Amino acid sequence: MRFLEAVGRVIGGALSPIALGGSFIRRARLFHPDGVVYCAGVKALAAEGEVGALAQRLAGPALVRLSGGMWRWRDGKGERRPDVLGVAVRFRTSEEVTPAASAGDQDLVFVSARRFWLLPFALFTTKRHDFLDNDYYALARFDVAGLGRAEFRLVPLRASVVKGNRREKLERAAAAGLALMRLEVRRGGSRARWMAVADMELYEPVDIDQRALRFNPFQTGKGIVPRGLLQATRRAVYMASYIGRALGGRERVPRARRTRRGGREQ
Repeated sequence: MRFLEAVGRVIGGALSPIALGGSFIRRARLFHPDGVVYCAGVKALAAEGEVGALAQRLAGPALVRLSGGMWRWRDGKGERRPDVLGVAVRFRTSEEVTPAASAGDQDLVFVSARRFWLLPFALFTTKRHDFLDNDYYALARFDVAGLGRAEFRLVPLRASVVKGNRREKLERAAAAGLALMRLEVRRGGSRARWMAVADMELYEPVDIDQRALRFNPFQTGKGIVPRGLLQATRRAVYMASYIGRALGGRERVPRARRTRRGGREQ
């Protein structure tokens, strides 16, 4: 085990009681407590080389959760306060909509901050009234099969132009086929160029048990493996947060399952 990752696990273990207790008291995720979940489709843009191989692995169905970072939603009151926004993506091996991950699934978690240490500043720079008006970063680096050490971001292709709160804007954009986000990757540090991997279209919101829906950066079925101190810290903290909200027992959303775009609930 690498030294920094070992340190990260120790730090994560020290922080996990805070995450567990905070999630239990809040009866939801400690951070990103309320969100909306969308079915999505991922279309590969790159066709050749290592980036093309990555794009082909990620292409297909996806499940996406979009959320505020700090505040409960409470009929839109939460978006009136400074906040960061988050986008969690599960690249699926199946079109079934379920909170449970399959062995071949890949989770990536993004926030509206370029770096972890910039999160306090992002509270005031994030355009919190529109999910589609911010760039989102995975914050840390990954080992990517065939590509090496790399980092990721999501870039919406256009901001919403309709009125309403951010959930209403997103739903209307999705209904019009305009809820589009581009996944990009880069290697070699902050001066390297971002390369387009795939476009992701959000189709429609789905009802799902969000208490059971657990995005985990260590769900690595598509060959994107977290590395480094920050990533190692996440492992214990994420698990503690999940246990805390499960013990709290009140974050319930009606379940539904859909098998394809526009399909009926079953």
